[in-house]
Order: sequence, then C-alpha cells, then structure tokens
Amino acid sequence: EIRAGLERPVLPSGVARGLAPDSLVGGRYALEKPLGEGAKKRVYQAHDTLLDREVAVALLKTEGLDESARARLHREAEAMARLGAHAHIVTLYDLDEESGQPYMVTEYMAGGSVEELLAQAPDHRLPLERALEIAKQICLGLQFAHLQGIVHRDLRPGNVWLAANGVAKIGDFGLALPLDAHRLTQEGMMVGTGSYMSPEQATGGQVTLRADLYALGCMLYEMVAGRP
Repeated sequence: EIRAGLERPVLPSGVARGLAPDSLVGGRYALEKPLGEGAKKRVYQAHDTLLDREVAVALLKTEGLDESARARLHREAEAMARLGAHAHIVTLYDLDEESGQPYMVTEYMAGGSVEELLAQAPDHRLPLERALEIAKQICLGLQFAHLQGIVHRDLRPGNVWLAANGVAKIGDFGLALPLDAHRLTQEGMMVGTGSYMSPEQATGGQVTLRADLYALGCMLYEMVAGRP
C-alpha cells in the first residue's frame, strides 16, 4: 500500500484546470513551481510537508481524459512500484486521485533530464567519459527492470533523469509492459518515440528486452555525436 492513509481534502476548484503554486495536493504536497508539461501530464516540484522532502508531482491532464490515459498512468505507477527502490530508477512515492484528478508523486530529480543536459552542452554532445558513465548507469537500471520482467519501450534522453549529484535514473514508465502481459496495442500500431525505436517496435511487432537495448544504443550515439 503506497498511500499514507491520511484523510485527504477536496482540491480547490482551480486544481483540475492546472495546479498553481502554493496549491496543496493530497493534504501534504505543497506545489512550488512547474517543471514541465507533456501531452498527458503536468509536472511540478513540490514539498512533502509530512516527510519534509522535495518531490515531483505529475498531474494527469483531465482535458479530454479517457480510459486509455488513466490506464497509462496506472501502468506507469504499477511498473515503478513493481521495481521498488533502485539506485538508477526513479522512485515512486505515491499514487492517488481526488475529485477525478489523478496524480503521481515521485522523487525529485534536481539535475533535470539528459535531454536538457544535451541541449545545454557544447554542440549538444557530452564528453565521452560522461556519456559512458550515464550509459553504464542506464544499463544497471535496465538490468534490474528486465530481471523483473519489465520492458520500458520508450527509453530516450527525456526519460532519463539526473539527481543533484549527477546520478542517472530511468523514469517515465508509461509505456512499460511486463513481458508476460497481453499486447495492449493493436497489431501494426507504432508506440514509442521514433528516433529511439527498434525496427520491430516501429512496425508494430513483438517487443522484447532488446528494444530497450536498441534505444540505449541510439542514446549513446546521440550523447557522443550531438544528434540523433
């Protein structure tokens, strides 16, 4: 059981339209500033007032929310919870929903993403030693996930996060699937991110552990070459 068992008040009416700084989520997470926004989620830096620590709160957008979006959030949470705590995987702290507003709480990665690191680097490339260090840490995270039977399916610079000390951790398991699960996408449907997608994944074929290794190879190339 992930939840702390606290009584949770209803969120203010403005929360469902997009959380504002100083909003209190789940009766304990005080939002501090936005960190980013994607097609499905808004992510905020927040302070866990119960445990006195910085966290990241991902709010699933409710505009046009359908069951597939909810299912994706829960798949991500289930995959991360199944992985537990690992030095190179972003830790899930909490998953809950209030007034129809789902949210997920993970550890706060103060160093940003590898995508941001590349964007700021000279010629968008990293020193070889740093690129290899990140790649080795991703390998350790993937090895652990694969031993638990989890395939990430969307490994890319934007889904690898850096702690304040520079340690790399894999996050965003929204497309992850257990190896023994039934296919959730229709045959021939492409799911993932094009520049890092293995041929079998791009053609809608069966995805195995090797798809994550292909994506890692694409990432390593980009880190040293400065382009996908």
